[in-house]
Amino acid sequence: MPIQITPKKSLTLFIIMTIFLLAQAVWWISFMAILVDEKVELAKKLDASPDFISTIHKEETARQIMVGMEGVVFLLVLAFGLWLVHKSIVRLQKLQHHQQNFMMAVTHELKTPLSSLNIYLDTLQSPKISETDKAAIIPKMKEDIHRLRNLVDNVLEASRYEQSRPEQKKERINLTALVSERLTDLKRAPNHKLLKLHQSLSPDVYIYGNRKSITRVLDALLGNAVKYNTNPTVIIDVTLSTSNDDILLKITDNGIGLEKKEQRAVFDRFYRVGNELTRDFDGTGLGLYLSREIIRAHGGDISVHSDGLGKGTTFTITLKKESHA
Repeated sequence: MPIQITPKKSLTLFIIMTIFLLAQAVWWISFMAILVDEKVELAKKLDASPDFISTIHKEETARQIMVGMEGVVFLLVLAFGLWLVHKSIVRLQKLQHHQQNFMMAVTHELKTPLSSLNIYLDTLQSPKISETDKAAIIPKMKEDIHRLRNLVDNVLEASRYEQSRPEQKKERINLTALVSERLTDLKRAPNHKLLKLHQSLSPDVYIYGNRKSITRVLDALLGNAVKYNTNPTVIIDVTLSTSNDDILLKITDNGIGLEKKEQRAVFDRFYRVGNELTRDFDGTGLGLYLSREIIRAHGGDISVHSDGLGKGTTFTITLKKESHA
């Protein structure tokens, strides 16, 4: 049975090896100093002149210092290599954990709409259901199909970005109109929560980019603002402004917020806050990863800020006006 090296084991091994290397270096330096003293003592016993003894001492000391420095450099390089191995093991363990979470999340995301579709189909086949009730089921089935299509699209898109940044057809886009359109669609979407949307959009802000990709980013951020929110009323503030050649788009919500350590990781592929087995929110951990990659492909940047759990979240997108990057 192969031995599994965990981050804790690798850190322990690194500490032990570092202590061993330091002890080896101290012993090495001490041993070389003893050799110098022995050579000087031997010269004295042979009645060598003081000048000769002084010359031997200086030459041997210089030689031992050179050899000692080379040894210390070698030990430092070896210690640095061990540290890199430890860091690689930690990153690998994190990636494996995120991938396991992703597989469980995808399984859940697939099972839920498929189960709903199965129930809806059984319902449509029942002679006891009125035509009016059957007609009301159709939009719900389309909603589940749309959810499945989005899941498949996100997985395929993430795979493309993982291999290389895909080329995208770009065009001149009125970002003001696009943001306003996505907010309108958000209001119309079926939702069990009360929405309050506040928007302050500078008129006719244009960018050069891929409309479908930018729409994916907006939908992901606005969808998260609704999804990761336990308040009876979801409040979302959207501001779009310009500064010199830069465009700033901020989306702020009153949702569950993020701890500081989570803010550094939410854009990682497969990353999701908390434990997959106890999580209350749907998702695959690909939405924010794709958002970051898409914005970077457009020559921009995206960041997140939260004052802590329960204090909402603000996503800030920075883009260039009509940038052809």
